Amino acid sequence: MRLHQSIVLGRAESEWHLTFRYMMSRAPVKLLACFLIFYLFLTQYYRHANYRDPTSFFFDPNRAYEGTYSMGRIREADAFIKSAELLPADLTTSQQPPAMCIGIATVARRDEQYVRRTIGSLLDGLTDEERRTIYLNILIGHTELIKHPISGDRWIRALPNKVLKYKENDVPRIKNWEEGGWYRNKTIFDYTYLLNDCYSTGARYIAMIEDDTLAVEGWYPRALEALRNIETEMSRRPGRSWVFLRLFYTEDLFGWNSEDWPIYVFWSFVTWVLTTSLMIFARSRSRAVQNFMPNTSVLAISVVCIPALVALFFACGRNSIWPLKPGIHEMNKNGCCSQGYVYPRDIVASLLQKTDLETDWLVDMMVEKISDKEGWIRWATTPALLQHIGSTSSKGYGFDQTAGHLWNFGFESYQKSHLGRSYV
Repeated sequence: MRLHQSIVLGRAESEWHLTFRYMMSRAPVKLLACFLIFYLFLTQYYRHANYRDPTSFFFDPNRAYEGTYSMGRIREADAFIKSAELLPADLTTSQQPPAMCIGIATVARRDEQYVRRTIGSLLDGLTDEERRTIYLNILIGHTELIKHPISGDRWIRALPNKVLKYKENDVPRIKNWEEGGWYRNKTIFDYTYLLNDCYSTGARYIAMIEDDTLAVEGWYPRALEALRNIETEMSRRPGRSWVFLRLFYTEDLFGWNSEDWPIYVFWSFVTWVLTTSLMIFARSRSRAVQNFMPNTSVLAISVVCIPALVALFFACGRNSIWPLKPGIHEMNKNGCCSQGYVYPRDIVASLLQKTDLETDWLVDMMVEKISDKEGWIRWATTPALLQHIGSTSSKGYGFDQTAGHLWNFGFESYQKSHLGRSYV
């Protein structure tokens, strides 16, 4: 009985082995096996290469949000602020008019205060000449300044050119907003109030920076270069106006947009048709190709391989497939958020006339809506010159769920040289 079972099992194993050898001798099976190995290799490669691309299937948030560059920059900003505690008050002077007024409105957050690092990173690394061209204007957004932890810091008397205060006739309304939790109205008021005060300095450019950002070392000359390039580009567009230069944006809005899926499907189909047609044409003209690629292989490539590669193409992520080149780019949509805008002087008065304190919206929503209506061009510089480092929102509890995910992954590609300078 046992001998009979062994013979049966042996025959079954032999038949399976012969079947396997027969299948593996078939051209399409060989082709698909090789393709599977190649496909798995590609998948592992892109899993490693594209983990920082939020538009990619291979995006890994556990690794992507590591501040590979930011952590070092934070240490430098902290050291700068610590050293500034020893400076005498009213030390800073700027040329008149300044080349750029930097406006920073800050309110106390529930936990960590990021504004020290924001200011430290903006000023650290500037030459004396660069610093003299900047007018730093800080608005502590409380009717009672003592409510903000930085109000008692010694550096606040030395680094800013001005600590802006509310006008007396505005205080009652602002107190009502503070007590009633009207964060959006107050945010718009603070932003436009500070923007207008910077405008009064006569500065050619006005940079409005949020108080939870981190600037790359050398951000100022990079920003000035980008602004010069914008001015050159706008000189070729008579009759058009531009509203700001983005120093920060989030890449996750530059993925495969749903409204463009008909275009993606069309080009995927064209790719499939052209590749399949090319294989069929090659077989019809060459016997060697016919021997190398039988009809079953053409079918396998057409039905399995091409669709799989197209799917991998989209899974890799748009930012990885078509990354923005270094330099300036028009960014009239999908350019969230308002962490850092640089306005040209000649647009500010018109912008301020169109702002609305009563509408329940955020700063970036307001400026974007006005720009869309007026046809103003919005620019961005790549890589971004600012990083968002705040995980606690200044706009109330409802915004904390998204605050920590406002991130520019390209910012972390900056590297430090042995001289302490930053390069891409």
